[in-house]
Amino acid sequence: MTLDGLADEMRRLSGLLDDALGYLRRVSAEWAESEDVYRMARARAVLEAVGTVDERRAQADMATSQQRRKAHLDDAMKQAALEAVRSRRAQISALQSIAAAHRAEAEFVRTAS
Repeated sequence: MTLDGLADEMRRLSGLLDDALGYLRRVSAEWAESEDVYRMARARAVLEAVGTVDERRAQADMATSQQRRKAHLDDAMKQAALEAVRSRRAQISALQSIAAAHRAEAEFVRTAS
């Protein structure tokens, strides 16, 4: 890979990292909202249920399954977005290592001559 190609690829990955970070912010906010909705709905459902503790919990789980599913899906999206950010950072780090090797080689050539 040429130095120009390396620089271009680093710029491309940097843009992708920026996009991934923006997406992570959005899905994190969506997860926080859906988690709050689920927890509040479940708390209300437990308080409104009758029976033993286990029966009230079961009733609350049944009453809030859609909110729980949404919160869990939003959490999964947040985790996937976080992995995308980590992946982009690792890719950029690898390119930085290649760039450092190019610099070291260039310095060696300069000092060896």
